[in-house]
Amino acid sequence: MADGPSSGVAQAPFPKSRGVTACQKCRTRKTRCDNRRPTCGFCLKRRLTCVYPADEDQGSVTGAEILHAIHHLTKIVENQHSPQQSPAQTVESLSSSVRQPTLDNWAVPQNVTIRPQGVESILSWKIFAADRPASCLFAQSTPPSLGNYPVPDTSYPQLAWLEAQYIEALHTKNPIIDLDELHHMMIHVAEHGFDWSTGACLVALVCANAAITDSHTEMSSSPEVTAEKKAEIELSMQFWSVAVKRLGYASAQNTVQAVQCLCLAGIWYMHRLEPLEAWKHFNLAGAAWHTLSLTHGELSGHTEDQGCSNEFTLMQALCFTIWKSECELRLELPLPTPPILDNAYLPLAFPQPPDFGSHPDASDKERSWYYYLSEIAARHVINRLVQMNSEAPEFPNEKHVRRMISQAELMQSQISDWHSSLPPIFHFDTPQGYTADAVADPMVFILRHRYISLCELVSRPFVRLCVDQLADEMDASLHGIITSARQKRMSLFTLCRV
Repeated sequence: MADGPSSGVAQAPFPKSRGVTACQKCRTRKTRCDNRRPTCGFCLKRRLTCVYPADEDQGSVTGAEILHAIHHLTKIVENQHSPQQSPAQTVESLSSSVRQPTLDNWAVPQNVTIRPQGVESILSWKIFAADRPASCLFAQSTPPSLGNYPVPDTSYPQLAWLEAQYIEALHTKNPIIDLDELHHMMIHVAEHGFDWSTGACLVALVCANAAITDSHTEMSSSPEVTAEKKAEIELSMQFWSVAVKRLGYASAQNTVQAVQCLCLAGIWYMHRLEPLEAWKHFNLAGAAWHTLSLTHGELSGHTEDQGCSNEFTLMQALCFTIWKSECELRLELPLPTPPILDNAYLPLAFPQPPDFGSHPDASDKERSWYYYLSEIAARHVINRLVQMNSEAPEFPNEKHVRRMISQAELMQSQISDWHSSLPPIFHFDTPQGYTADAVADPMVFILRHRYISLCELVSRPFVRLCVDQLADEMDASLHGIITSARQKRMSLFTLCRV
């Protein structure tokens, strides 16, 4: 007897889904279109206007959006039934509140073209078209010369001060170096001077970053550089001139110290406000990290003696720091590829917390870990927001705008989840209006700025709808929502400068 239902009623065949229509350029050329949105690969490469047929239903909800919505509703239900959380539990909720409900991958989908959404992207709006520069704002055809600098003072008091400065200003936010090893290397340089080893390069980079880094949150209203700041820059350049001569040798080594050197070089360029050079070194650091993980096995994992499969190792810290730094730069720069560590394997998209006990104290190490996790969580949300804005069409219709409004509400709820899940030691009141209270804690200051930047990115597409007059002919019911988003963005723009 043939398998099948006993009923004599014939089953209707499953309807075949219609293939995705190619863009007009690819249809004219009769070539395969990769259907990337809003611009396909062919049009993006040749800088052509990519137009898809108007009859294609782009207002449909994707599976990822449904999963995001289900995940958000699940979190609301869980929060309604959860008791007051301890700090460690708060960090655990911070991880889960922004984690993808599907595979734990940091990357955005491979078939989405990510557009830069920094300052330069605003100049692409129609209202600024006449003044848009032809080349990247951050590109320098002739990078500044290194110059000749004397050998820096390597006495123990000098190095000890720079070591303490590095720990306070940088290590607490990016714990990528073992402090005991760093201290031994500092003593070795103080006693013997700089040799040509990778360790000497690492010490020079630590000192170069420490000299130029300011851990305070006060904002100067004067463009003039003080004599004290000039001395700090001079000291930083002295150590950088030592480091850069050893960086080539260090980058040729397959060691953790080599990855640390390249990562610190990227951080130094970030402090110098040279984002292209910073990206170049973070990209090299990512390649070095990946090479090291291939040649030395699963360094990001664990050993049998450690007992915890998700222990927060130096390799994990390096991977997260390189990844989030590249993501931050991609927000501003028109870079060709996704971050090299987008698909790097780690046991989780968030590191597991160390064992703080039932009543964790507010030690520097604990605060550092809490802050680090909060930053990674914010970066996950920012990446989703960048993906959402990249999928918005250049010239939206009413259907697109309604979908943009729905997505913006969803993202705003995820931002609120991130803020409410922050550990109590990093709590801040959400800014209202055009002013924000001064914040003395550097970590809270940065996290609050992350919150403001997230909200600003949500509102920005609606500002463009207003200033480019793209919504003038649309339904009047949309105007109030768009205007409200525009006004919110103006206050956030002011707060970003606080």
